Amino acid sequence: MEELKDVADLFKTSIVEHFGRALLNSLCNLNSLDDYQNLDISLVYNLLRNVCKNVTPPKRGWGYEPSADDVSLGADIERIRSMWNRYCDGGTEFLYLGGIYDRMVDRYGNISDLVKFEDTGRKKILSFELNPECQIEDGLVLTKAIKSVLEILEREHIVVVIGALGTGKSTCLKYIESHYRRNQWTVSRKEKSITHLDLNVDGKKKLFCCDNLFGVFNRGNFAETDEIIKVLENIEQKVNHELKVVFVIHDHVYEELQEIHPIRVFQNKRVVVDFNELSDAEMLLILNDQREHGHCANDPKCWFRNVDFELVKNTLQENPGKLGNPILTLLYSNRHDIFTKREATRNIVRELCTIFQKMLEDTPDLFNVLLYVMFVKTHSLDKNVEEWASELGGLDSITVKKNVSQLGAFLFVEADGSRIEIKHELLSFALFKCCASSTKYVFLLLKHCRFEMIEEIIRPVSTPNHGEFCVILRKEMYDRFSSRILEDDLFERLKEHPLLKEKSFFRYKLYSMSTDNDRKIRVVKK
Repeated sequence: MEELKDVADLFKTSIVEHFGRALLNSLCNLNSLDDYQNLDISLVYNLLRNVCKNVTPPKRGWGYEPSADDVSLGADIERIRSMWNRYCDGGTEFLYLGGIYDRMVDRYGNISDLVKFEDTGRKKILSFELNPECQIEDGLVLTKAIKSVLEILEREHIVVVIGALGTGKSTCLKYIESHYRRNQWTVSRKEKSITHLDLNVDGKKKLFCCDNLFGVFNRGNFAETDEIIKVLENIEQKVNHELKVVFVIHDHVYEELQEIHPIRVFQNKRVVVDFNELSDAEMLLILNDQREHGHCANDPKCWFRNVDFELVKNTLQENPGKLGNPILTLLYSNRHDIFTKREATRNIVRELCTIFQKMLEDTPDLFNVLLYVMFVKTHSLDKNVEEWASELGGLDSITVKKNVSQLGAFLFVEADGSRIEIKHELLSFALFKCCASSTKYVFLLLKHCRFEMIEEIIRPVSTPNHGEFCVILRKEMYDRFSSRILEDDLFERLKEHPLLKEKSFFRYKLYSMSTDNDRKIRVVKK
């Protein structure tokens, strides 16, 4: 019955078109075996024809009288339709009825005592091809949003893809790139920024894609922000029939930019595609695929296999919109413990922080390996870990390799046999936030984590409208953070960062340390 309810979501528009909303509701409201008799016979036939995987089409196809030698289930279903329709026209003799009955008994046993024959007013059984709301191509659910990107690129030269973290924007970008490569276009891709040089085509048809424009977690690349904006403001003068451009930008980054500079190309609604909205059919297909490849794939008795889509939809209603539903269902499909607490959907970052804290307490090696991978972004399994990794509980290459499979089972990392990286930026952010709240780990975070990530996430306490994806710089972090900036010679790079653009205690601290450092250097030189 739950499968039939799923069918109602997947074929909703087509069912309503051919049978009306009342029959769709009868399908959605199935609660017991007795409810099957309320289904319209034409609807039942067309579900058997279009949906049931174990019913193969007759040799001559649906809607035609089957050949005498075709005794498949699909052929018998088609014969029953044909006989009934002839009966509606006054026919009384049916050549193959006895053979059909015998084959049905062989297939399903003697069910004649359970069948109630009702003359329905001799209403004929019609045959239709039902079309699903969306399709799967090469393992990817082709959502309406993905199709919109392709359609816009046919008539326009620029597309802006906007959505919350985890809505499938990067997945869409990979599909678009693959599509254009198949059509003999040169594809170029960058992360976070764009320059005038990126728009050169050199006489070739070129697709340029920029994922996570202005940064993943917040408005990163501060030193480059003004330059990126200049390129975006003049981009319409650069594009032509040989160049198409796709920008992917997170909602929270877009909102922050709007406060600073409402970029013209982002205001053109004709080229903006919002990835935040998914139909029930799209969400169901995505969930089914995630469930098929998630934890349940290795555990046939897992309770999550029997969780129906309606319950998942009700849980997702708690989502405040800061994260995409696809990333939430991906987590649910691999960490079912999150799903047992409906309120967790309201603040999944906090829930992940709790999971990471428990991992630190119960399996510190596992936590330290995960933290190391976040610090370096990508680790080659055939190389030794960085020397400083020993500061993470004495971490070494053997410990990393030993724990990779366990982390992969939890969905936390992706390993291809030669390298390992965290599966999704949401996990990286939650781990960053977990460390930032720990007295022990915050100093290791500021000392060893990729500075690009620190730069994007950390904000001064005076930041207006603290975003969902930032961490506030606390006083106890000043010394270690200032030392990192000076040690890595990052002072010039941070001039445009909000941390240094205001008169704050941190700015005063950094300038003081910088002055002391210069004084020490001069003394050494003398």
